[in-house]
Amino acid sequence: MQAMTRDIFKDYIQAIRPYEPGKPIKEVERELGLRHLIKLASNENPLGPSGKALRAMRRAIREAHLYPESTAHYLVERLAVEHDVKTNQILVGNGSNEILELLARGFLSPGDEVVSSETSFLVYPILSQACGAKYVGVPMASGYRYDLEAMVQAITEKTRIVFIANPNNPTGTYVTTAELEAFLAKVPQNVIVCIDEAYINFVEAEDFPDALSYVEKSRPNLIVMRTFSKAYGLAGLRVGYAVANEQLISYLHKIRQPFNVNSIAQAAATAALDDRFFIWRTKHLVSRGRRFFYKHFKQLGLEYLPSQANFVLVKTGCDGNDVFQSLLKVGIIIRSMKAYGLDTWIRVTVGRRSQNSLFLRSLRECLKRTDPK
Repeated sequence: MQAMTRDIFKDYIQAIRPYEPGKPIKEVERELGLRHLIKLASNENPLGPSGKALRAMRRAIREAHLYPESTAHYLVERLAVEHDVKTNQILVGNGSNEILELLARGFLSPGDEVVSSETSFLVYPILSQACGAKYVGVPMASGYRYDLEAMVQAITEKTRIVFIANPNNPTGTYVTTAELEAFLAKVPQNVIVCIDEAYINFVEAEDFPDALSYVEKSRPNLIVMRTFSKAYGLAGLRVGYAVANEQLISYLHKIRQPFNVNSIAQAAATAALDDRFFIWRTKHLVSRGRRFFYKHFKQLGLEYLPSQANFVLVKTGCDGNDVFQSLLKVGIIIRSMKAYGLDTWIRVTVGRRSQNSLFLRSLRECLKRTDPK
């Protein structure tokens, strides 16, 4: 087959290092010939979807031969009631990642700049680079927290978007109400501020900001994103949403693909919002699991970051890839943090109690075998 000429490819896209998601269970089982793996890598809900969501999916699948509702009408109506906003302030996407992509396509051109943290969701720099924009990753403050004051200083005339993951992935840390208010007061109105709240359902901090309330306080440049992939247990269906000023949502609709969210996902998400008990169970499981990890990490003498998400970042003192591979061999999938520049850290999702216990036993054995570097 004749090779394509290099000059048809864009250099800034060629230079992208693709995002590497956590390994799927079935793939690892095939590769290693293992069974009954435990996946604590991708911040999924170990309880699975709620019963109400499952029943809604079964009903919706009967009409899988029909195109879905293009605007996710019923889900949007339900979200509007949930958050006390207007329906034209909501955009539903194929996962919140699609909304991030719409923001990049809608507001970034070659030569523009994006400001965020140097240690945050890796999709932010990838999407920036895919549009030819420069990603300005600001170093984190002490405690591996967003440094919003430094991020304000990094904004220039070329800045088009600021991304803030709150709580942050992969650190689990967060920005406070006071910090966010001070930040928003200083950001120019022509810079889009995207607050990514994928993990908000796990937050317990009392000083965590209500970002949705700022959308109503004359913040036309603010967009708040959430997802059904984490607490609601619908990661495989890919459904997320954003709340913003009506004008901003209308603009993004212009570049949204029709039928972008399938009918089964729409039905499941709508039903999931009504299952309050399921969300309570999930929060309770995660809260207990985090404390369980903290207790045992302390006993092992390991540094960790207190988290407001459903995962914990822990410093093993060993090469993160080595720890990942060692745990993989015994059927436990976690995430090495080397891609984030945290060479000796790993991230572990809170699972069920038995899964958490098995992970800790295996980690203890792994650390005995692995020499620190």
